[in-house]
Amino acid sequence: MSADDPARWYCCSLGDGLQAAQPLDAIRQAFVRRYPVVTPDTAVFLRHRLEGLHCDTTVFFTPALADLAREFGAHRCYPPDAGEVELLIGSDQLLPRN
Repeated sequence: MSADDPARWYCCSLGDGLQAAQPLDAIRQAFVRRYPVVTPDTAVFLRHRLEGLHCDTTVFFTPALADLAREFGAHRCYPPDAGEVELLIGSDQLLPRN
């Protein structure tokens, strides 16, 4: 992937919403430990998708958090749709709301 490739974000599925609580806490703690000062390009976003009886929780890491993302097993992806996610931790400046 080139530097201009939009698939520079990272994401990983945490599974069912109930199972996601512990990994979400671990991500928050790791973020605070590694990035004590939040900059406009550092953020983790959260998306919940409900399909029938199954709920899937996915986290999205901004490109500046590549090392943190890889620590949690995330892979490269395209940025999420701002209307489908909520801010977990960090700055929301990379996904402005309309």
